[in-house]
Amino acid sequence: MTDAQTSAPRPNIFVVGGSKCGTTSLYRMLQLADGIGTSNTRKELHYFSAPEIVQRLAAPGDEGVAKLVLRDEADYLAEFSHLPADMANIVDVSPSYLQNPQVPARIRDFAPEARIVIFLRNPVGKVFSQYVHLWSSGQETLPFEEAFDKSTERREAAYSPMWDYRSGGFYAGHLRRYLDLFGKDRVRVEIFEEFFGPDPVAQNGLADFMGIRFAEGPPPKINVSGRVKSPLMKAVLGNSALKGAFRTLVPLSLRDRLSGAIRGSVQTEKPKISDVMRARLEDLYRDDVAEVEAILGRRIGWF
Repeated sequence: MTDAQTSAPRPNIFVVGGSKCGTTSLYRMLQLADGIGTSNTRKELHYFSAPEIVQRLAAPGDEGVAKLVLRDEADYLAEFSHLPADMANIVDVSPSYLQNPQVPARIRDFAPEARIVIFLRNPVGKVFSQYVHLWSSGQETLPFEEAFDKSTERREAAYSPMWDYRSGGFYAGHLRRYLDLFGKDRVRVEIFEEFFGPDPVAQNGLADFMGIRFAEGPPPKINVSGRVKSPLMKAVLGNSALKGAFRTLVPLSLRDRLSGAIRGSVQTEKPKISDVMRARLEDLYRDDVAEVEAILGRRIGWF
């Protein structure tokens, strides 16, 4: 490691996931918060999971993921070079870190005193949200039940983890891995349904853990999936030049309110999960949820 890399601002807080558990909304909250620095160009850097990610890009549309993965430490640290050298709290938010068994040790070697934040969501809603995410982009073409049953086949075919719906709902082993390596005092677990609910207790607790202060107001709703029905509106909202101008010209604090108003005025469609499939998934994940509750020492109440 060069002297420049040693002295560069370095992340010491890692929001490791899970995917589709609210980490995009959290990232925006952190961008607007006092006392913390975020990556400069985007949310997910995937630096510590890069070796595995680049080997699993065989699915339709996965080729775009490769462009978002940072593999070189200098490039990774450059994402934080805009921050003051004495900033006490710097965060990397990359949901791919939770389910990759190699990542915790890599983070520890990079930042031995790192603090870890894990977001968990009702696994039924979580894995269905993975499906809706890919369905909304046009990558997923199968009905949910059929797509779910192809999880193992797709994993073995080196599709990216977002396509492995089945594995996405298991948490306990990943949670234990971080707790064993970093200890309970440096691992904070948040429950999606609690954190983004009306009671601010969880938000205040996370702010204390991070040593920061969130901006006033409700958490923003970011990365909401769904297909836009109107072809014209789909073309407008998907125009990269327009989106770039919007990001450049509109202040971050105003951007979410305008985006929410636009989303609310545009008709979208989403698939729905059947009652039979919901019950099937609850049976599949029930024991793992019980183990998560045992680890946390409390009931979550998902099912």
